[in-house]
Amino acid sequence: CLCTVTENVRLKSAAWDENKVLLYTTSNHIKYTLTNGDNGIIRTLDLPVYLTAVKGGNVYCLDRECKTRVLNVDTTEYRFKLALVERKYDEVLHMVRTAKLVGQSVIAYLQKKGYPEVALHFVQDQRTRFSLALECGNIDIALEAAKILDDKSCWELLGEAALALGNHQIVEMAYQRTQNFDRLSFLYLITGNIEKLKKMIKIAEVRKDISSQYHNALFVGDVQERVKILKSTGHESLAYLTAATHGLSEEAESLAESLNTHLDKLPEVHPQAKLLMPPPPIMQTEENWPLLTVAKSVFDRVGKDTSLAAATALLEDGDGEGWGDEAELDIDETGDIISRNTGDLMGLEGEDEEEGGEGWDVDDDLVLPPDLDL
Repeated sequence: CLCTVTENVRLKSAAWDENKVLLYTTSNHIKYTLTNGDNGIIRTLDLPVYLTAVKGGNVYCLDRECKTRVLNVDTTEYRFKLALVERKYDEVLHMVRTAKLVGQSVIAYLQKKGYPEVALHFVQDQRTRFSLALECGNIDIALEAAKILDDKSCWELLGEAALALGNHQIVEMAYQRTQNFDRLSFLYLITGNIEKLKKMIKIAEVRKDISSQYHNALFVGDVQERVKILKSTGHESLAYLTAATHGLSEEAESLAESLNTHLDKLPEVHPQAKLLMPPPPIMQTEENWPLLTVAKSVFDRVGKDTSLAAATALLEDGDGEGWGDEAELDIDETGDIISRNTGDLMGLEGEDEEEGGEGWDVDDDLVLPPDLDL
């Protein structure tokens, strides 16, 4: 038994085509089933017919009056599925480029079978492209779709996916587009970007977000800013203790005079108090985190410089980039990656230097000073 397909109505007839696909009829439909159990509807019928043979796009049958009829059917869908099952990738890509395979059922089939990258070749709907790109880890295509859609939920999903892949430049852009200032500040903290953290203090001040302003001051280690925030929010005792602990004598004296007007005794500074200062970053991370190379599928290999036959041959021969290449790498004293085979310094592939500077395109409701352009 190759497979079993259950129908709720009676079958009228069945016939095999030259590709070993079974076509069968019910009262209202001509359907197909592959030997792996995948099935679907080819066309609807006004009256029941009885199949006698199938050849190409023609179905030969008899009607209830025993008259011979020839029906034209579109076999693209099941030939496409059959080519995927049999791993005939040249036929798959040919049909992707020439046939009108844009139905949601085909897209769902590709996702179910683990071929989201195939659907990316012919899907035009940007939201669908965005979902498929995230599913197969193609951040570049997901970024293009997100820019077109310009939807907050898409930017949030893109930020999560890019963060999982270590692409902090796209993460920064996603956080900027969604105005997720808290996460943006933490991103600048872990990448050692002190200059942008200082700008986040000013942005928080413009937004009147005292909590964010204070947190950023803690990240940067700006004691004067912390004293100013505490003083402006009415916490003069905490402001005095902060200034006195960190050796800001003028600020401490000024606050002491103010406190003496309504307090009998000034707060005592702990003799063993330690300065709450973050360690300075050793180096600022400008580039994305390095990723291991993985073997490209035949669908990724086919481009302007690679033919269908050549890409398929490369896949079958196992040639190209893969996990094995990473075993021949060394890291020198400066942290650069060097190939053991050639001794050459290797750069990181797939980095887009221009992506890091984009963002803040949706801040229509936030007016920032000219000097705070991130």
